[in-house]
Amino acid sequence: MHSKLTRRHALALTAALATGSTFAQPAAWPDKPIRLIVPYAAGGGTDVFARIVAEGLGKRLGQSVIVDNRPGGNGQIGITAVQRAPADGYTVLFSLTSIIQNPLLYPNPGFDPFKDFVPVSEAGRLPIVFTVSNKLGVDTLDGFVKLARAAPGKYSYGSYGNGSSAHLYAEVLQDAAGIKLLHVPYKGEAPAITDLLGGTVDAVFVSAKGVGPHVAAGKAKSVAVVGTARAPLANSVPTFKEQGFAGMESVGWFGVYLPAGTPQPIAQRLSSEIAQVVQSPEQAARIDGLGVIPVGSTPAQLTATMRADHERWKQVIQAKNIRLD
Repeated sequence: MHSKLTRRHALALTAALATGSTFAQPAAWPDKPIRLIVPYAAGGGTDVFARIVAEGLGKRLGQSVIVDNRPGGNGQIGITAVQRAPADGYTVLFSLTSIIQNPLLYPNPGFDPFKDFVPVSEAGRLPIVFTVSNKLGVDTLDGFVKLARAAPGKYSYGSYGNGSSAHLYAEVLQDAAGIKLLHVPYKGEAPAITDLLGGTVDAVFVSAKGVGPHVAAGKAKSVAVVGTARAPLANSVPTFKEQGFAGMESVGWFGVYLPAGTPQPIAQRLSSEIAQVVQSPEQAARIDGLGVIPVGSTPAQLTATMRADHERWKQVIQAKNIRLD
């Protein structure tokens, strides 16, 4: 009996291998819904961008891509949720530049951005504008710098949180311009903009999308933009570099990642599909409307961006001794 069963099993295995059945081949990815974890609250700019990408991916992949918001801890909660997820391609992270900044800011970040994730794509870039209050009576970066130089520590700026890119940009600006400003951190950019309009803070580093309507209405003045090129929603605003202030060229970005150990064919397929989504005319127009520059990079290109900006922000964070609990 035993030998008959053995021969029968052997014949079945041979048939399966010959026909290429699912017994021998794993199911094609994806064959079920994908969860896209966003480490920030629903309704914010990152969430809206992620939902545009999720919608486009769902159509291209033939599977639902469900956005799962996991806010908290400057992105830590959502990031670690993906870190601990199965490496099967069904849990994806949609994160900001904070994925490389947090390990430099926290004593025990709980993850390594270069070891615990498979980079997939830089979905887009987010230029940040420096906007000043009308109460100052200046409408240029040079005018603001002259005020600040004359009264060190008198003028304040709002950021969207301690250790955020906005905070780090301000540290670089203070060194480049030889000024000293008072930092007022907020939980997000919306309250920072509100206080700028109310005159509570003198300036803010925020997205062009967030502050744009107020600038257009004449309620504040954007005087400089981060990066090597002008921002799509603030094309009349010169870059810091154009105005002679170096060190403000690194632009924030949105990166897509998979847990470490995810097969490379899945990462490559997902990367290719994201590029098709964000570069399509319909979706690119929606993304432009958010003040985001669509990219859709390869995994290797995202890795290179991560490493370059990690070294850049490491220098700033260590020099300024910026730490978060």
